[in-house]
Amino acid sequence: MEIIDKNSVQDQKSKPTKPDNYLIWAILSTLFCCLPLGIVAIIKATQVDSYWAQDKYKDAYQSAADAKRWTHISVGLAAAGIAIYILIVILSVVLGLSLA
Repeated sequence: MEIIDKNSVQDQKSKPTKPDNYLIWAILSTLFCCLPLGIVAIIKATQVDSYWAQDKYKDAYQSAADAKRWTHISVGLAAAGIAIYILIVILSVVLGLSLA
């Protein structure tokens, strides 16, 4: 017969679902998009697991949301920079200007 601790069963039921830490996306946005904002995203992403281990669930969810936000900002700025660069190249070709 298996002995079950009632407190551990109750703790498992009341514990919320662990949020995604977005660490992979933060690392990729750092490498391929915007380095400074990607570093902020990595810091926030690593805080998720730390807060979760300390049973600070609200802080873990907030750090997960911050990591996601900074990752999106990093990718958005990189996309905007690429779009502006392409626009400048197209305009220079159409207008016959030299970029050098």
